[in-house]
Amino acid sequence: MNLKYLFIATLLSTATYAQTKNDSLKDIEQVNILVKKKLLERKADRLIFNVDASIASQGMDAGETLSNVPMLKVDENMGTVSIIGKSSVNVMINGKMLNLSGASLINYLKTIRSENISKIEVITTPPAKYEAQGNSGLINIILKKNPNIGFSGNISTGLTQRTYFNGTTTGTLNYQTEKLSLSLKTNYVKGAKRSNERYNIIGKSQNYSESTRKDFWEDLTPSLSASYKISKNSEAGLEYIFDNGKNGMDILNTTRNINSEKDETNFITNTFHREKSPTHTFSSYYDLKLDSLGKKLSLAGNFYQNNNPTEVNFSTLTLPENTIQDVKTLSKIKPQILSVQGDLELPFKFGTVETGLKFTQFKNTADLKYFDLENNQYNIDPKKSSTFHYREQNYAAYASFSKNFGEHWEAKAGLRYENTVVKSSVKDFNYSQWFPSAYISYKEQKNVFSLSYSRRINRPSMSELNPFRWYENPNSYSTGNPLLTPSYINNYELSYTYNSKLSASVYYLRLKNAFGQVSDLNEKSQTGTYLNYYNNSFYGANLSYTDILLKFWESAISMNASYQTSDVFNINADTNNGYSVSYSVNNTFFLNKNKTIALFLNYEHMLPYRNVNTHFKNFMEMSSGIKISLMDKQLQINATVNNILAMRYRADIYFRDSTQSFNNYWDGRAFRLSVNYTFGNKKKQIQKKNISFEEVNRAN
Repeated sequence: MNLKYLFIATLLSTATYAQTKNDSLKDIEQVNILVKKKLLERKADRLIFNVDASIASQGMDAGETLSNVPMLKVDENMGTVSIIGKSSVNVMINGKMLNLSGASLINYLKTIRSENISKIEVITTPPAKYEAQGNSGLINIILKKNPNIGFSGNISTGLTQRTYFNGTTTGTLNYQTEKLSLSLKTNYVKGAKRSNERYNIIGKSQNYSESTRKDFWEDLTPSLSASYKISKNSEAGLEYIFDNGKNGMDILNTTRNINSEKDETNFITNTFHREKSPTHTFSSYYDLKLDSLGKKLSLAGNFYQNNNPTEVNFSTLTLPENTIQDVKTLSKIKPQILSVQGDLELPFKFGTVETGLKFTQFKNTADLKYFDLENNQYNIDPKKSSTFHYREQNYAAYASFSKNFGEHWEAKAGLRYENTVVKSSVKDFNYSQWFPSAYISYKEQKNVFSLSYSRRINRPSMSELNPFRWYENPNSYSTGNPLLTPSYINNYELSYTYNSKLSASVYYLRLKNAFGQVSDLNEKSQTGTYLNYYNNSFYGANLSYTDILLKFWESAISMNASYQTSDVFNINADTNNGYSVSYSVNNTFFLNKNKTIALFLNYEHMLPYRNVNTHFKNFMEMSSGIKISLMDKQLQINATVNNILAMRYRADIYFRDSTQSFNNYWDGRAFRLSVNYTFGNKKKQIQKKNISFEEVNRAN
């Protein structure tokens, strides 16, 4: 061949190869764009937030990550996770209910890194498979599968400075083979905070109470989990968690009392509170694949036990009498929970059927002894001492059916039946209820519509039922109420998602026979107890939008507005219909091209609003900080400042014969520094099963 033509042919061949390679690269890039996770996904029964798709959610803990999910609010002071405009929700990890509340819940969420979270599911109307217990639904944090065969692990530490110093250290060590999975985790938390609480009651008698409290805690929580693939179609596993909690409070309370005769008495009480709370949680499961089409049988069992001895000593100086009364209470509370369940998943060509059975038993024994100090000797006061025995058995069965109709429609419907038998020292009773749920969604390109309904129940917790008396001084105490009955919730919601960035919903929530704590003042004696006393209706709308506004700026904006009506019973009060409006703006600014250094500034504002007979005051919260990622995100450093404005929680509660108000500050302003390092072998992905133990949260 002529060299000239050979040269031209070579050029043409090279150009063709280069063009083909460029086209292939473009195709790969397009595929990568197509398979990139969307920030928000709307399913028939839940909203899914993909953490990897949110740049602002990288390099933080699970609590901070939840705050980035549209319409979720994490309140460190109250220890709650809630849907804005609605009440608190229960938190699950891979479908397993967390047995934590308050500071323990927040501290646990801080031990989970966002890099280990795959997605967060917001289930506002849970389907029939889940427990019917809970007001506003569930939050399910789905962790990534452990990607390592061999050894891997994680070490993290966090330092928080409020009024007092706080520290958290967590270590995790994993070992994986093709069949065996072992994980050992230890979490140690030690800290304290200062609280200031003011509560006034003004009626025929008047009470002005202020408590300054130091709460402190020390928790060591080791856990061990293991799973083993018995065969290609079967797997078994177990998990054991031990929490060696030690908590305490030192309280100074001053109470100024003016009785109906205008006589004034002052009480100054110093309280010494110490408790131990060693808890044992054991869970196990067995999964069996019945065929290659996806039919599966799952069996699970759970056991929880807590032995909670508590000693409270308080000394009260009464003025102007100038007398001192020393009192001691010794209590032992022993809640115990046992549950067994079986679930069957049956996918067919005409749809998927799910069905199952569950048995749960709650037991609680409480023994309180009240002692007065007389002649340097403590003598028991039988009138103020008490014992309480409680047993609740819950039998549940459910069935649901789901089906996709073509590419656009998805539907799911279910029915759950629960029969509850209660025996206690005070009263025996039983009740049965049906809990239906239904969902339908429509998807067309960037638009997703969803309509859902579910009926739920909110059973009182052990502490709300227990008639144990918590004394603030010899004349004032709060107690649980063993005669409380459950409340019921009907939730309707129409949701819309656009382009995986905009999420909007309108909802109607009907709450019947709701309960809460109510305080009363009779001359010098102030008492607080739980009562079923109101019904509520909420008409609301949520709106959120998350986007990268500029290359260096990612923002998430959320708004909520609702209108509520209510009526009351069992209390002497008038209700007020009311509006509530709140909004939040979360901003993340990237300070370098690789987006490994980021500054964030978040602001939240809740305008004054009314609910039932309470008028809540204005509340604003601002937080800011910096996040640094090093060593290919193996090393994460965060520095944050929370509640910069140091706002107080304030509200007025109106009764026909009195007005009550609270004004509280729970050491919200805090500086926190956290460092997290991840190590391990990254070879192959191993799946890990987690066990559901939803009802254990009621032990608190």
